[in-house]
Amino acid sequence: MLFYCCMGNKREHHKICRSTAVVLLCLIFLSLGGCVRNRGASENAPGSKTSAGTDSESIVYYLDNDFTAFSEVLGQTLPNSITEWSPRPFEAIKKGSVTEAFDVQALPAVAHSLAEYWYPLYLATVVIAIDRDMTDAAVGGWSDLPAAGVPVGMPGAYYDEMHFIAVAYGLEGMGATRPARRFFDRAAGLMTELRAEGNLITSPSYDAPILICYDYQAASLVKNGRNLEVVIPREGTITYRRGLLSDKPLAFSEDFEHLLMSQGFRLTDGRCDADLYTDAAAYAKASGVQDVEHFNTVYPDAGRLFRRAVMHTRIYSSADAREHQLFALAYIIIVISWTASVFRRAMQKEVRRSALLTGVILAGWMTARLFKYQIIGANTLSRYLWYGYYLFQLALPLIGLRLASVMDKPDGGGERIPKWLKVIAAISGALLVLVFTNDLHNLVFRLDLSSPNWSNDYSYGPVFWFVQAACWAPIAAAVLMLLVKSGRNPRKTRFLFPVAFIVILMLYNLGYLLRIPLAWDSDYTMVIGLFAMMFFEASMRTGLIAVNTKYKALFAHSTLDMGIIGADGEVAVSSAAARHNVHNAHYWYDDKDMLASALASYPQPTQPDENTYLFAARIAGGSAFWQEDVSGLNRLQAEIAESVRKLSAANSVLAEEERVKREVAGRNAKIQLIGQLENEIAEPLARMSMMSERLSNADETLKETARFTLLLCYIKRRCNLFFRELETERVPAGELTVYMEELAGIADYTGVRVIVTSETAAPLSARTATLFYDLLYHAIDWAANLNCTHMLANVWDENNYVTMRIRPSADAKQFKADDAFLASVDSAGGVFALKDLDDAVAISLAFRS
Repeated sequence: MLFYCCMGNKREHHKICRSTAVVLLCLIFLSLGGCVRNRGASENAPGSKTSAGTDSESIVYYLDNDFTAFSEVLGQTLPNSITEWSPRPFEAIKKGSVTEAFDVQALPAVAHSLAEYWYPLYLATVVIAIDRDMTDAAVGGWSDLPAAGVPVGMPGAYYDEMHFIAVAYGLEGMGATRPARRFFDRAAGLMTELRAEGNLITSPSYDAPILICYDYQAASLVKNGRNLEVVIPREGTITYRRGLLSDKPLAFSEDFEHLLMSQGFRLTDGRCDADLYTDAAAYAKASGVQDVEHFNTVYPDAGRLFRRAVMHTRIYSSADAREHQLFALAYIIIVISWTASVFRRAMQKEVRRSALLTGVILAGWMTARLFKYQIIGANTLSRYLWYGYYLFQLALPLIGLRLASVMDKPDGGGERIPKWLKVIAAISGALLVLVFTNDLHNLVFRLDLSSPNWSNDYSYGPVFWFVQAACWAPIAAAVLMLLVKSGRNPRKTRFLFPVAFIVILMLYNLGYLLRIPLAWDSDYTMVIGLFAMMFFEASMRTGLIAVNTKYKALFAHSTLDMGIIGADGEVAVSSAAARHNVHNAHYWYDDKDMLASALASYPQPTQPDENTYLFAARIAGGSAFWQEDVSGLNRLQAEIAESVRKLSAANSVLAEEERVKREVAGRNAKIQLIGQLENEIAEPLARMSMMSERLSNADETLKETARFTLLLCYIKRRCNLFFRELETERVPAGELTVYMEELAGIADYTGVRVIVTSETAAPLSARTATLFYDLLYHAIDWAANLNCTHMLANVWDENNYVTMRIRPSADAKQFKADDAFLASVDSAGGVFALKDLDDAVAISLAFRS
């Protein structure tokens, strides 16, 4: 919001920043107010008095005191004690007072040093008390209550939550630790069923046939003549310990326990008057709170969930003290955010000013309401804060009336405030004075200030209805004025939306005055504020409030060739560019036929000439036309077409060049490949030539022919392995085995019987397979020259090595590998050796696998 303040002129900058500061201060006050604890109760306990000051001898009560003689017992056992009531007991402790408390409150208070001493004095078990003079229903536990078919009362002015939690623990189990949102499900379901049948009574009366109360209260009722059967629910219930909290040690009289028992209390050790209490064995189902931390976690949610889930009240508003503060904070944030949003969107000064004042009024109203809820007790300050609501309630309609009066003035209402508006403001001011002086005449509210519950028990005086008229008459006049001034708007049906907000708001206000539950149980301040913002927002979005009034100036200075023609055919607005377009000798919107053709071709544009496109679209109340100069695009397209032609020619030349280079590279690759192959088989080819020359002169022609055939097979497979090395890095072990067995088969014709075995299944390196094949051929050829008749060739994996071992029947030490083969083995990282075995010498070649 501060950012928008910096965008105006200097004078407006200071005004907006000062107003923004007011809104931000409201938020700061709200945050400070949220630090004050509030139990959400503003009334004193019936028949008690509020503590104006405490001393060291005062006993402070804030629990329910119906049907209990505890105060009388304390008066007899603690000397000079004074009993009084306060909703802030722990603050009273630090001032020297003593306060009554439950154990679930006292134990954390002592642990956190809010008090020094805790004296548990008697037990309070939540029980079911059945009046046998009114009903004979069989009830043994919580779940039997709906079936009883009679009213069930939960009396108690402030501590219904303690009863509700006892029911929840009984149904869930005394050791339950579920979070609050699930912990109360079964208890709320039971109470909801009772309420649906009309059998749940939450008034302070103890006259219902069945009561959910403390056992000491039931004992007091029995003592007073009620025929009650006290039932300890079979599902379980809570036994609270109640006593006194103090910052100083207390000295009780010796007969204190006797006094408690005589007045109908059950002591902390279980002793009690047997005539007033049920059998002690029945109390086995009642136990103390096992997890105090869990109890105090779910306790703050008990009242809220009971109101919403069971009583179906406070569904649309805050239901407890925490929500009162959180909802107010969220509301203030929404108000500030919405005000900043209107500043960003609105151009007219009066709209921005009205939005700012509306935001200040709504935030101020909520701040006054929050401060009122922080005050404990219905005192004078809280009453005048309540009167202060009408300062904001009477000011808000005047803002709307002022905005409506200047809405048709483009300058933002720079003239002085009209006299009639001043008269209305003076009347509202006079009524506000009557509100603040109501204590003197009671003409606005009829209050009985002598009653401690005056804040809830009041009626309306005759002036109150004039105040309501002063609130709603300006709003009705403002809405009517806005409707009249927006009569030319072609979308009048949209106005139903903001008008509906006003109608609903008036109905809500009527329901609140008549105290209809749906309206009476809501937060009046927050509902009025939210509906005011929604009405303002809906009015802006539907055109009831003109957010921008400088459209004509915007069109006039636009560089676009555009304009709007009304339904009557007259030009409503047009840009300067439309009047001075270099491609038109006259206004394009003067040509009716051209405009009709453009509308007919929507959404496609028409083309008056090769360099111009005319667009048209129907809008509410007329048509919008705009013209685009595409001469630059046409020139750019021609340039692109020429570039494409040149690129196509260049691409053709490059494609032909690439084809020639590819052919040359292919021929060179073939030549290089053939050269490599010739180098690989040069030595075997030379041997083949020599063997062919000796073949005709050989004595053993069959054997030499076999050796020649062996060499041809070797050359053929050696070529295959050469190409496999170029194609892939690995060769299947089975493929190498087939090649080796092929050599072994031909070796039989040379007189050498070769047995080939392979114990490896993993693929071999292509180079390893080639060298294994070379070694086997050279070994067979060597064996054929020595007339070696048997040879065993084996391939296996061992210690990360793949090894070929050849074991000839002749002496393997005579085998000599040529230098070229050994050089190839070294370059491939292999190890060639003649291995001495136990019974022979083997030719070995190994590579890492």
